[in-house]
Amino acid sequence: MKQILAKIKIDKRQATPIALQIAQSIKNLLIDQQIKYMHQMPSLEELGQHLDVSKEDVKQAYHRLIVENLLHQEHGVYYANYINLSSDYYLKVTKLYDVIKSLGLTPSIKTIKKRVTDLPHGLALDPLIDPNIPYVQLKRIYYGNDIPLALMDIYLPQESFKGIETMNFDEKPLYEAIFFTYGKLISSGRRLMSVINLPREDAKILNAAVDTASYQVVSIEIGRASCRERV
Repeated sequence: MKQILAKIKIDKRQATPIALQIAQSIKNLLIDQQIKYMHQMPSLEELGQHLDVSKEDVKQAYHRLIVENLLHQEHGVYYANYINLSSDYYLKVTKLYDVIKSLGLTPSIKTIKKRVTDLPHGLALDPLIDPNIPYVQLKRIYYGNDIPLALMDIYLPQESFKGIETMNFDEKPLYEAIFFTYGKLISSGRRLMSVINLPREDAKILNAAVDTASYQVVSIEIGRASCRERV
C-alpha cells in the first residue's frame, strides 16, 4: 500500500482540479501496470491524508475511474480492474487538448459560438443517435502556444446537458468540464475521417488559406455527445 501511495502524485499549483489530477495519476499507473489487477487501493482517508487533500476530492477521482471501468468497489474497498489495451486504445481515448500538450505546446481554448440547433444530417450516422431532438452546438478554437491549431464543432443533446449553452468552459477541456458539472464521462465513440477543402469562415478563424486541404474528423459519442473537428 505504501508503494502505491508514493507513486500517486499531484501538483497543487496547477489549475487542473485536484480530483482530475488524482484520477489521471492513478490511471497512468494502471496503464503502466504499476498497479496490478485486483490490487487494493488506498482508502479515501489514506490517500487524502497522503496528498493533503479532501476526502471528497479522492472520492470524485475514484468515481471517475469506476465510470471508466478502471476500478471497482466491494464493501467500501476499492480494487484495480484488469486492463486490456487494444492497439487502437490511444486513438479512441486521446482528447485534442491532451494531444496539444503531448506536442510540448501550451494548450488553450476559446469558445466562439454557443447555440441550440438541430443535429447536422451528416452526423446522424448511427441508429442510436437521435437526429430529431435539439442539440447544443459549441464551436471552440484550440490553440498551442497561442497559435490556432484546430476548430471543433461539438454537438451535445440538450436534454442530457441542460443549461450548457449558458456556461463558460473556456480554458477547460470539454470532457473535464462535463464530468465535473454533470457527472458524465465522454469516453468512447466512433470517428470517421475524410479530406475536405477548408471553408472560408473556418479558414479565417484558423489563419489559413481558403480551400486548403484539411482533415475532417467526425466523432460520434453514442448517447452522450457528437462532435466534428477540423485541423
